[in-house]
Amino acid sequence: MKKIVLDCLGGDNGLPAMLDGAITALKQNAALQLVLVGDASVIQPQVAQFGDRVEIIDTKVNIAMDEHPTTAIRTKTDSSLVLGLEQLKKRDDCGAFVSAGSTGAVLTGGFMKIGRVAGVSRPALCPFLPTLIDGHEFMLLDAGANMDCTAVQLVQFAVMANEYKKATGMEKPRVGLLNVGTEETKGNEVVKQAHSMLSKLCAAGLINFVGNIEPYQAFEGEVDIVVADGFWGNVFLKTTEGATKFVFKSLKQIIAASLSAKIGALFLGGKLKKFKAEKMDKTNATMFLGLKKSVVKMHGNADARKVTSALCYAMTVVDLDLNQRIEQALAQVEPLLGENA
Repeated sequence: MKKIVLDCLGGDNGLPAMLDGAITALKQNAALQLVLVGDASVIQPQVAQFGDRVEIIDTKVNIAMDEHPTTAIRTKTDSSLVLGLEQLKKRDDCGAFVSAGSTGAVLTGGFMKIGRVAGVSRPALCPFLPTLIDGHEFMLLDAGANMDCTAVQLVQFAVMANEYKKATGMEKPRVGLLNVGTEETKGNEVVKQAHSMLSKLCAAGLINFVGNIEPYQAFEGEVDIVVADGFWGNVFLKTTEGATKFVFKSLKQIIAASLSAKIGALFLGGKLKKFKAEKMDKTNATMFLGLKKSVVKMHGNADARKVTSALCYAMTVVDLDLNQRIEQALAQVEPLLGENA
């Protein structure tokens, strides 16, 4: 099992949340080994019990959320984010990097320090979201890394996600293209071009493209992969998160307003918490698909529980060996795209 590198200074909650989450993950997973990047004077006393399962890279420098990503990566070479990415790049025993820091800085650092898989134009964020079908999730990409995309880049997102799903055991993942309607004629020119290209790949047996989909269809479990540019993918994701918070806050208001509702809540409380944990917390951690090594981004407000979850997720992606699969798949696809590639 390769080591996971954790940026302990990134995110809104900083070192306390990162450290608490890391300790819980170490206790839950005996195979887990970590490289913790942060203030060694604080970290060392709390992780001494784990012996050589934990390595510490000492720094007190962090890249703030509002700093310009490229400038920060180039100038703050002693920051926890840069030092962590460098550990991932140069060490064969490190398989993934996890951070709750600035999305822009993590992506830029991934580009500059780790590099892209051969043939990949742009890496994409690919969170998993729940569906009405028990045990089923769909991948959404891109979810915010690339605001403007070409049709070819959308096709590449689909191919990368397809290889991810196949690597996890799904034989023919269903790929849908996010749109305002299911008809081929709907959408802007980029989406129409992407639809044509994906249809061509589907006819060649390289991908299981089911056509345009509307957001509600994804939550009903009709697809396994939803492809979008980073702008609309991020709008999709944040709208989903906002609607979820609205529903739960509204339920709390309804429960507080009547005695009978409060009594009912006593019976439903446990089930609602389980539902939230199993269904609604799935978007906490996601990797940048298309980088040479696994870079996992957590929510900026990640607490200790979400840090533990992100580290467990990182353990699962380390051993997928996606690089070769993605490189080979893109090489197969390129001739079919012709001059568009």
